[in-house]
Amino acid sequence: MRIFIVIAFLSICFITSSAQNNILIASFIIVDGDTIFTSNIAEVEIFSFKDKDERKKYYVLKRRVLKVYPYALVAKEKLHGIQEGLDTIPKRRHKKRYAKEVAKWVKEEYTEQLKNLTMSEGKILVKLIYRETKTTSYEIVKSYRGRFNAFFWQTMAKFWDNNLKTEYDPVNVREDMLIEHILIQAKLEGKFE
Repeated sequence: MRIFIVIAFLSICFITSSAQNNILIASFIIVDGDTIFTSNIAEVEIFSFKDKDERKKYYVLKRRVLKVYPYALVAKEKLHGIQEGLDTIPKRRHKKRYAKEVAKWVKEEYTEQLKNLTMSEGKILVKLIYRETKTTSYEIVKSYRGRFNAFFWQTMAKFWDNNLKTEYDPVNVREDMLIEHILIQAKLEGKFE
């Protein structure tokens, strides 16, 4: 019986001594004699909807945003590449030729994919391009293809109930605020970098 007590005592000592190697030191503050542990945790947003219809519209918007956002990222990359290319070209006419060639290539590369977008997805794409580049789609077309092309494409966009001059304002526009929320959540989930 004594051996059993000694073995039990030694095993308890061993367990408590090995547990002390994993000491966790947490930050805390003392307020009026009470100890309050502090920790940094991720911000949690609580989203509420008025009714089922509003919730359904949110999920439709989410599907559209997640479909279109990669195109906005590609547009951002291409514009950055075009600008770098234009910065290396000294003469204006060579810059125009370069811009025309790039526009032709982009048109060939992405026309079929962009034709499959709905009008709503096109509107979201215009906003997301502004979000990524801080420039309206109209200004982009105008700077690389000229005023006439910008006017032509703005007219076509208006005909299809869109506006290339649309800006992205998540502070004052509810749809833009929802889009921003969707993108932040998607990035947190690892869907986009």
